[in-house]
Amino acid sequence: MKKTYDIEVDCANCANLMEAAAAKVPGVASATVSFMTQKMAVEFAEGSDPARVMKAVLKACRKVEPDCSIEL
Repeated sequence: MKKTYDIEVDCANCANLMEAAAAKVPGVASATVSFMTQKMAVEFAEGSDPARVMKAVLKACRKVEPDCSIEL
């Protein structure tokens, strides 16, 4: 399953770092963050709970940029 979320990210470099951090979260098959559109596309691994996974993704992204927000 793939979902797109609104995300607030301050720069293109941070977007790349967040993309890498999100991709490492268990339950994420792939993640793409676009600084230009302020969107995050996440493809979830088979059988994962998107709500639980996205909480972990937000935590991982906040390690990159503490004031990051993702519209869950």
